[in-house]
Amino acid sequence: MGTADPAGTRSRTKSRLRGVVPGVKLEATPPPHTIGRYEIVSVIGRGAMGVVYKARDPLLDRTVALKTINAPATLGERVRRAYLERFEREAKAAARISHPAIVTIFDVGLDVDQPFLVMEYLPGETLADRLDRERMALPQAYESARELASALGSAHRERIVHRDVKPANVLYAGDQRWKLADFGIARMPDSDLTVLGTFMGTPGYSPPEAIRDGRYTVQADVFAWGALFYELLSGVIPYEGPDTETTNKKVLAAEPVSPRVHDPRIPEPLAEVCLRALAHDPARRYPEGSAVAQALLDAWHRALRSGAIPVSAFAASVVLTPPPPSRSAPPAPAPAAPPPKPAPPKPARTEKAGDETLIDLSPPAGMTIEEMAPTPAPDPAPVAAAREAPQIVRATPPAATAAPRAGATPLRWILVVAAALAVLAAIWLALRR
Repeated sequence: MGTADPAGTRSRTKSRLRGVVPGVKLEATPPPHTIGRYEIVSVIGRGAMGVVYKARDPLLDRTVALKTINAPATLGERVRRAYLERFEREAKAAARISHPAIVTIFDVGLDVDQPFLVMEYLPGETLADRLDRERMALPQAYESARELASALGSAHRERIVHRDVKPANVLYAGDQRWKLADFGIARMPDSDLTVLGTFMGTPGYSPPEAIRDGRYTVQADVFAWGALFYELLSGVIPYEGPDTETTNKKVLAAEPVSPRVHDPRIPEPLAEVCLRALAHDPARRYPEGSAVAQALLDAWHRALRSGAIPVSAFAASVVLTPPPPSRSAPPAPAPAAPPPKPAPPKPARTEKAGDETLIDLSPPAGMTIEEMAPTPAPDPAPVAAAREAPQIVRATPPAATAAPRAGATPLRWILVVAAALAVLAAIWLALRR
């Protein structure tokens, strides 16, 4: 499931890459030199809700992502106030959410003329870029979807609805981890901003109730997650069209087919979780993100127990390639094995059987009992007689003497001392009885 996609088959419309706001014209104005205390480096992206810059924080000497809100005065004072109110809600919402799969918010500026958010800078690609290039291996797709569902659960517990969950708003954070970004149109549920009747979601990821009534609840995020998970599993976008209107009509017409239609290798339990999240009736969907994460975990375990997930799926997610052999020099020969070391002599051992203490004084291998015995002291009488006799010097060469065996004398003394200690130990044990 990690095969690359043919070129040109996964092109995305501009409306899919960013939220669409009717009547808002995106103007490619040159970036400012500074915003607040932050030095602008370059433009990362432009959307209907604002512009994201790569910036530098001179105070902490770090690179950040700075997002401004796009609220042109030509939209009218009422709409402009609504935009600014939504942006302030985003700042308050982001400050209450803490999750490893959500982009961290560092700072906020609520200037009426140019409000902005400062977030951690993630230079990696988006999930949309990855999926346009290749499909993920099944274990990686499952883990990414579960982490994103858990992140949504953290937001939903704070009564925050993201409103624009899609691959383009998921950023790569390294180590096969992804983070949900762009709470640019995040809002409290049941906000009075819905009276504007403006479609703020992304076609193909917004549920029917949002398209018809502009109604966004936590179930809207669940639907968007389901569309993202559908794409992770099958490599196919569930609702695709050349423009916003066509795509929204497809969403309203019918629920999508099972992702197993596109790839029968997809485990049935995972497909069931995906289709329930994409149900047209909000009451049939999961109640919030944490429930999605738990359902996905249970489905994964069922698929493992049933054998629906082959071992090859895990092998596809981790590929270990050995380093190529060096061409500059032939491979070095294997080092020769060291010569075997001689077996150390067996120490005297004490065995206790019943009421008797037995001392094992058997000689080590390769040594006789005579060698273990201490050398007798020489008789002093011949030595004294030799001193009194006249010395005769002969010019005959000395006879060759055999070289003493290295280590024999110290070894004998060690064994003798060990035997003596063993005897003393036996006597001491006998006296204690």
